[in-house]
Amino acid sequence: MRLLSHQVLDPGRLTLVVEGDLAACRAALDAGSAAAQRTGRVISRKEIGRPEEDTQWLIGGFARATTPTEKAPQVLATPEFAEALLALLASVRQGMTAGEVAAHFGWPLEQARNVLEQLFSDGALRKRSSRYRIKN
Repeated sequence: MRLLSHQVLDPGRLTLVVEGDLAACRAALDAGSAAAQRTGRVISRKEIGRPEEDTQWLIGGFARATTPTEKAPQVLATPEFAEALLALLASVRQGMTAGEVAAHFGWPLEQARNVLEQLFSDGALRKRSSRYRIKN
């Protein structure tokens, strides 16, 4: 089995295109769906095993590379950003999501997520589900 494409539509919705032995592909999808179900966030799942010729173009369309778009400059966890973010998280007992951090600082969601993940990797934060908290 191999993964042809992985497309995240928004946090929580994604499209996977895999190919290989049908049983192996279904087993991989079952395992992924079961893991996501443990978080209680599986909305639906649809698989197309052995697509007909008239739907094969659709699968190829998912596997095509998207055209690169101009991205905003990447915000790195500089000491100033890290200090401000850690102070904010220290004041919020239940922690914050990447979306809440992005809204607070006026950052794009992806940049807020990158800064939070960098601080999490550095050991300054702990993460439970989608919420980031100060590590005690």
